[in-house]
Amino acid sequence: MTPRYVRTLEEVRRLQKLYAEPEFEQFRSITALYETDPEVIAAVLPPPLTPTERPLVSVSVSHIGVSNGLQPFGAAGLAVECSYEGLVGTYPLTMPMSTDSAVIFGRELYGEPKKVAEIEVVKNGDQVRGTVERYGVTYIELFGAVTEEMEPGDSGESSRFYFKFMPAPDGNGFDNDPVLVRVRHTGHTRLVQRLEGEIVLREAAHDPVIDLPVRKTLGLNYAEGDTYTHGEILTRVPGESFLPFMFGKNDDLELLAKESGIVGAGTGSS
Repeated sequence: MTPRYVRTLEEVRRLQKLYAEPEFEQFRSITALYETDPEVIAAVLPPPLTPTERPLVSVSVSHIGVSNGLQPFGAAGLAVECSYEGLVGTYPLTMPMSTDSAVIFGRELYGEPKKVAEIEVVKNGDQVRGTVERYGVTYIELFGAVTEEMEPGDSGESSRFYFKFMPAPDGNGFDNDPVLVRVRHTGHTRLVQRLEGEIVLREAAHDPVIDLPVRKTLGLNYAEGDTYTHGEILTRVPGESFLPFMFGKNDDLELLAKESGIVGAGTGSS
């Protein structure tokens, strides 16, 4: 018997096709757009990404019903608008997911900043609410009431940028310089509704979304549809320039150790 840890070349090619053409269908999503402080956008963008004219942040909470590689899962994200050599897209700072398989798939494939979280999208008549919770804190909450039916259809093409990297095993930088990945999103919607509601970001030590304050809410929508992704490497980034950003998708390791009582163990430190 061949151990299932080893795949045949035919199985590998079939799995790699899933990597090349991920499909996420029957989503239900509440999304919001707001303005924050321009200096915050500039501070969180790793080079060579640059700010656009407006300090825009998008936040979403979704449920994915069907995919070609994963079971149903909850998905969320907070991303800032940015540009790479004139191409406008978004740079996600955090992408909580409700299952470990959804986390592993995106982190390994695109370098997405994913973590496991409890995620809910609830629609009750004209009332919609999306929440994200980790460590007992609901740190992202979107809610609103339907005020207008909008025209569904083709979603067009949008871009997201990620940095894919692996920390060096000796704790000194990276195995290799990070690569900048562009992921193109296409798809269509069957239902789009405008909402009158609110964006709530709360303090969370390991998920500091509140560091991007809501200065002006520009809109909230509820949508149902399908989306498809296609990734490509744009360029390689000098490791030294990315060092300040490398722990952005991790929980606070020092705080975790402190909370467990490990910090200072055996050294006499407190």
